[in-house]
This record gives sequence, structure tokens and C-alpha cells, in this order.
Amino acid sequence: MNPSVSVVIPVYNRFELLRYSVESVLRQTVPVSEVILVDDGSFDGTSELLPRYIDENTAWRERVRYFHQKNQGAAAARNLGIAQAKGEWLAFNDNDDLWLPQKLEWQFRALERFKDRCGACFTDAWFMNNPYMKMTLFQLAGRKHSEPIGMIPDTLAYMVDRGTVSGVHAVWVQTLLARADLVRRVGGFDPKLRCFEDDDFLFRLGCETSFCFVSMPMVLIERTPPEERHLGASRNWDQVEFRLRMKQYRFEKRLQMGGRLPQGIREATRRDLSAVHSGWANWFLEKREYERAREAVTEAARFHLTPGIAMKWALTRFAPTLARKAVWVRAEHRSRSNFGIE
Repeated sequence: MNPSVSVVIPVYNRFELLRYSVESVLRQTVPVSEVILVDDGSFDGTSELLPRYIDENTAWRERVRYFHQKNQGAAAARNLGIAQAKGEWLAFNDNDDLWLPQKLEWQFRALERFKDRCGACFTDAWFMNNPYMKMTLFQLAGRKHSEPIGMIPDTLAYMVDRGTVSGVHAVWVQTLLARADLVRRVGGFDPKLRCFEDDDFLFRLGCETSFCFVSMPMVLIERTPPEERHLGASRNWDQVEFRLRMKQYRFEKRLQMGGRLPQGIREATRRDLSAVHSGWANWFLEKREYERAREAVTEAARFHLTPGIAMKWALTRFAPTLARKAVWVRAEHRSRSNFGIE
């Protein structure tokens, strides 16, 4: 197998960290054909330093291509990279994450074994720079795979099932390797999403092909606490209202796929939308907008009625100040038990 691989890395500041990320990709035991860096409007000098560094570094000059765009978000940056990519296979990394040298080698072993069914492969990963995340990605997601490589029987169910405390699934875009034609067939990343765009993309990719996996950690994912990691436009992530709006759009979009999705996936999506509207109710309660809170919790019940939603509906209708206090107590508990995932 002599594959051609294009690796797309969206760039947003952090020139010093980016250098290590690119080097980890260039040092793969299965050599990549090209690394495409898309600068999404860096403001810390990266836009000036990076082209110069590529030009002065022979190893980079041969395989690293640089593009610049005004700030439009990671989705738009990755889409530009996808449009420019020449490889038969596409992989993605972030500008502060590292690949272990045998990542692609192990992924192609898995893809070769399941070549008749799988057009994409993901790996486990370690987290770094966060004392609360001394675990692998699979462990965080509650996934146990005893074999070094394998195939996921139901990719969509695997990604939708988030029954762990962390609320995350085990497929992250930094660990992905996929056929380029499949990535383009699903339309790449949705630029309307300024967060969760990777989850939306992976779900749509899972509608087109089965996924196989490498159960060994092959990526080191930077997880410095959000207040230190988020810069510039990425600080929007820290705003509850912003995250709720992005989640609502993502799940409504998914539900619009209708009959293309299995019944179980549609039901899970309705539960997710219920949780989003419940989150809106919390937001409005905190702002003392009680009428809007009642409307939000009614919408949550419409999508998926649970005893907890029913109780919240009753409290927002008959004792909104008590409901607001309950929301505040839960928010305090959540902040103390946060893994630093966000």
C-alpha cells in the first residue's frame, strides 16, 4: 500500500506550538504527501512568521503549503484545505496537537483489514497539560477495546451514545484518517458552526461509511484549561448562549435528515434537542426571564419528556425563583467537577 495523504491543519495564532504539530506529522513512518496550513486570520504575528519559516526550512518547503484567509472559523479553514488537497486520503490535526510517529501506519493496517467496509479510521489519544484529564480519550468516552485494531459495527450509534459522565464520544477529528472522496461527498465542515463543527462533520461522514479504529493512543491532544487555551474569537466558546445556539443548530440540522437516519438515532437526537432547550431554560432563569424559561422548558418537553423536565416545567410555572435557585446550585456543582473538556 503506497497511499497519498494530505493533512489539513487550521492555524490560529500559536506559531511556536504549531511547529511541533507540523513536525509530528512530517515524521510519520508512512510519509504524508503534503501538509496544508490554513491561517484563519492569526493576530499574534503568526501570519508573518509562518511563511518565512516555511521558506527557510527545507523539510517544510518540500511538503508544507500555506494559505491565509480572514477569520471565518476552523470549519472554513479546513474546507479551504480540503479544496486544495491532492491526496487520496485526508487527515486533520489541530495546531497544538501532536501525532505519534506510527499513527498513519497503524491506521492503514486497520483500513487494509476492513477495506471492503471502512473508508475512515480513528485512534485513541492521550490528553496533555491538564491535571484533571489523566486518561485516554477512549477511557474518557467509556470505551473499552481489547484488540489493537477493529471495526465499529454501528458507527452512528457509537458516536451518539454518550452514556458517560464526560458526555463525549471517542471519535475526534485529530485522530481521523478518511478517504478524500468521502470527505468531499459529505460536504466537508459546516462553516455556520463555529464550534462542534468537527462532531457534525464526523456524524455526516458516519452516514456514508463504517469506521475502523486503532485502540492505542496515537495522538497527544492539548487540553490546557479553556480560560488559558481560548484566544480571540475562540473565546465565544466560553459563552453559554453561544454554545447553546450552536448545539441547537447542529441537532436541528441532524433531525432534518429524517428518514435517512435510523429510528434510534432520531430518538437520540430528540433527546439531545430536549437537553438543549432545557439548557436554554436554565439560561433564561438565571437572567430572570421567566416567561422565556417556561417557553424553553415546554419545548424541551415536546422533544423528550422526562420526570426531570416535568419537574422543571412545574417549577418554572409555579415557583420560578425556586427554579432559578436550583439551577444556580447545579451550575456550581458542575463547575467544580468540570474535566476541562470545554
